[in-house]
Amino acid sequence: MKMSHENDALRYAIRNAYEHQGKADAGALIGKLKALYPEAEIKVLVPIAKSAAEKVNNMGMNEIRELYEQFAAEGFELKIPEKKVGLLDLEWAATQPVVTRYAPNPSAPGHLGHLRPAILSYMYAKKYHGKFILRFDDTDPKLKKPLADGEQMYVDDLKWVGVTPDLVARASDRFDIYDDYMKQIVEMGKAYLCTCEKETWKMHIMKQEACPCRELGVEEQRERLQKFLTHTYKQGDAVLRIKTALTHEDPSQRDWPLARIVDKPLHYRVKKRYVWPTYNFASAIDDHLMGVTLIIRGQEHYQNMLKQKWLYAHFGWTYPHAFHHGRLLMKGVELSKSKMIAGIQSGKYSGWDDPKLFTIAALRRKGFTPQGLSDLIVDLGVKTSDTVLDVPLMGNFNRKYVQNSLTYTLVKEPIPLEVDFCPELEVKLDDKMYTLKQGRQAFFVSKEDAQKWKEGTLIRLRNAYIAKINFLDEYHVNAQFVSTKKLENTTQINWLPHGVDAKIILPGMETKIVYGLTDESMRNVHVNEEVFFPNFGFCRVDHKDEKEITLWYTHP
Repeated sequence: MKMSHENDALRYAIRNAYEHQGKADAGALIGKLKALYPEAEIKVLVPIAKSAAEKVNNMGMNEIRELYEQFAAEGFELKIPEKKVGLLDLEWAATQPVVTRYAPNPSAPGHLGHLRPAILSYMYAKKYHGKFILRFDDTDPKLKKPLADGEQMYVDDLKWVGVTPDLVARASDRFDIYDDYMKQIVEMGKAYLCTCEKETWKMHIMKQEACPCRELGVEEQRERLQKFLTHTYKQGDAVLRIKTALTHEDPSQRDWPLARIVDKPLHYRVKKRYVWPTYNFASAIDDHLMGVTLIIRGQEHYQNMLKQKWLYAHFGWTYPHAFHHGRLLMKGVELSKSKMIAGIQSGKYSGWDDPKLFTIAALRRKGFTPQGLSDLIVDLGVKTSDTVLDVPLMGNFNRKYVQNSLTYTLVKEPIPLEVDFCPELEVKLDDKMYTLKQGRQAFFVSKEDAQKWKEGTLIRLRNAYIAKINFLDEYHVNAQFVSTKKLENTTQINWLPHGVDAKIILPGMETKIVYGLTDESMRNVHVNEEVFFPNFGFCRVDHKDEKEITLWYTHP
């Protein structure tokens, strides 16, 4: 904890005691400190506050008054910092170029969580007139095999949100480079070929002791590496390991693997390659050779950073600056790549743009704008705490980009309503003009509204007139005209005299469909256009034919 936290606690304790007859309240100090330092954990602030309160409470009133006057002369009030809008400033960028990278595994298309490091990395590079690299880390041909169209999906998604890389690279084009660095690190005596059984090696490492392979000389390691690279060793026979600290408190940091053999790689573009670098080896080498100076990625990669620093230390390199942000969590939404793939294969999801998913393709189809998503990502920034998102919150950022959408009337689950003894009337409804005829006028109203009525109920047809219910059943309602004047205690009802059928898909883990009737003029709306239904929300037109318009719900 920084010294400023203790200093601020003391200043607040002095003022608190001065205002309360010489007694400082630790509870009040905790609240002040949390407001000043929202990222700090309460368990860290509590002892600081208690220590400051105890120190001040042991002072006499004269000493408290003297310190209070001293602090007051310095400009006492500590203001809660305003939330910084936009990207954090990088002080080191004054002396170093800003080179960022986004390095996805193209084993599945990106979702909202993947968009965060991509947009932030791109925006930091642009802010400091640097360079943004898109690099596909596609060297796992066994557990996370890349999709044949995976790269193109990422390129298309990034293009849609306005992210244009200065360089596009893929790890699977760089095997010769990785092989060369395997040879170098073995020659340096900083890595070894381990042929121990997996469980035997694990037993040694948990005892914080070297396995026999680790102690072999460079000449023997060189011979083993040759067998490794020529596929003389087979899968499971040998692993190339980096030498770290066997006594490290985290077992995963002890002699982690640099490369493995895969006898039958499942890679759509690499068929006869058997030695595959691990993510941490390939990524670290590429970051250095490509001049990356800033890495932005999730907290789950923090341990990977610690692993990669061993490699950097062995080669005498300087590790890039790094931000590790918290996770994006969506209530009731599947974000796991493996589960999405399984769901598509089983038919649970119709594809990568299924409304139940939050892939970039699905968000685009739902009607979210790239500008709204970018604003959301910038607002989240690189804070380390997890964030729980929901559709209304996302809508807060998207709304200003769709607020000028054309407005249309929507009557959900329509049933017919006939009103007798009506006057002829010109009515404006959601920017559309309707002529209501004299005598009997037919309307369509929502079944949900009609279920609340009974004989004698007075209803107000929006912007038209008051009617009294004479008869109703599950399929039909009859009423008679009462007045064009507004009456108190009457419910305003949405209506249409005619229209076109609409089907609205509401995304969620269990997709819901709302059937309704909307304005005839909706026939002129184009696919992909965003529209607004009052008291319902924004929707994107997904499909249209002569009979029906299909829309996807975006947000309120």
